[in-house]
Amino acid sequence: VPQVAPSVKPATAASLLASMSDSADVTPAAAEAVVQEVKPEAAAEVKEEAKPEASVEAAVQEEAKPAAMEEAKPEAAAEAAVKEEVAVKEEAKPAAVEEAKPEAAAAEAAVKEEAKPAASAAPVVEVEMEDKEVAELDPLLKKQIEFYFSDSNLPKDKFLLNETKKTPDGWVSLKKISEFKKMRDMEATVPKLVAAVKASEFLVVDDKEENVRRTTALPDSDVTIPRSLVAEKFPLETTIEELQVFFSSHAPVLSVRLIKISEAGLESREGTFKGAAYVEFDTEESAKKVAAEEILYMEEKITMKTKEEHIKAAKEAKAKDDGKGKDSKKRSRDSSGGDEKDGDNKREKRDRAPKEKKEGDKEKDLEANYKAYPKGVFINVKGVGEGCTMQTIKDIYAQYGNVKFVEFREGQTDACVRFDTPEEAAEAVKCEADSKTEICGTVPTVSLVEGEEEDKKMEDIKARQMSKIGDKSRGG
Repeated sequence: VPQVAPSVKPATAASLLASMSDSADVTPAAAEAVVQEVKPEAAAEVKEEAKPEASVEAAVQEEAKPAAMEEAKPEAAAEAAVKEEVAVKEEAKPAAVEEAKPEAAAAEAAVKEEAKPAASAAPVVEVEMEDKEVAELDPLLKKQIEFYFSDSNLPKDKFLLNETKKTPDGWVSLKKISEFKKMRDMEATVPKLVAAVKASEFLVVDDKEENVRRTTALPDSDVTIPRSLVAEKFPLETTIEELQVFFSSHAPVLSVRLIKISEAGLESREGTFKGAAYVEFDTEESAKKVAAEEILYMEEKITMKTKEEHIKAAKEAKAKDDGKGKDSKKRSRDSSGGDEKDGDNKREKRDRAPKEKKEGDKEKDLEANYKAYPKGVFINVKGVGEGCTMQTIKDIYAQYGNVKFVEFREGQTDACVRFDTPEEAAEAVKCEADSKTEICGTVPTVSLVEGEEEDKKMEDIKARQMSKIGDKSRGG
């Protein structure tokens, strides 16, 4: 290896080093020896000239280091703080979990225990919220349902009284009551009736708010007679509501009933209003006080007497009529044994009687006197229970209108009911489809009589009525 003099210039030294490094014959140790013999200053110069770009880059990096370190210090400190906090949390986790386990378990158990009753009761609450509707109190509905169950009405209302006897405690379905004609006119619903019953002093609803009953027993006798009057001479178009308002201005009124008279002259629900009414007051004293007054209705003086006097007079009149009937029968029996002269007189009267009409004329008279029923007034009631009577069927369907006739024989299971109007018959069928009234232990099928069945029934009725008219015309 050639010796390099101390006086070798930097450029020459650099060139020499470069050629040595390129030579495959020069070993790293020889090259290092050359470097050692070169003066430090010269070596530094050689390095500076050999690596200018590296030196500049290194200088820049050296200058940037303090600033970078200064800028990095806060971020590094923050990062270190975060790492330390995370480490602390990680170390604390097992202890915290261990401490929290008993408390969490206890809290969870307590929540489950509290939730159990609520969970089991939840379905019931949901059903109640869906089914129940809160209604405001309607004073008119309250008055009407109290009247249905009152001492004044219930003992006389065969249908409703029969409903109370179907359960030991006397419960009656509110849904069924809401389907009464009067209730439908008042737009009654079960929630409205519940509100009315809750405001009553002598009626209660059951826990499900589906049924109603009295809280007091029915009296053994008719307590309404002493506190009732019979008032007469009202216009034929007068209504119950008008009379209630009118008499309430004189004393408290419990009920008003229009007196209807049949063609036979007897009181009947199917009869015609003739201008008289029963008026029931709150007490016997009130009734006597009103009876003693002179009262005008539409500028006409009305006549009044107590119901007791009315009943007494009716009994006396009936006894008198019965007596007349007995006397008439007695005279008839006495005359049957008359002499020949009496027989001649009878024959003479027959001879003076007009000659019988021709058959054609009689048929015309029968047709003229026959009153045909409108179509749609008949309903079939099929499947009534054992022990049912015609009156039971009539009482049940009278709530829908004026029942003119019930075709039924005891022991049968089917009946036919004739209403006064087609509207009443249709109403009965519609309501019974929902209420399904039980008759003597069974729920019958109710439907309108239509088509050929209705035509045949109309023909049969016409034939029977024509026969009766013919018998009357012949004096039979």
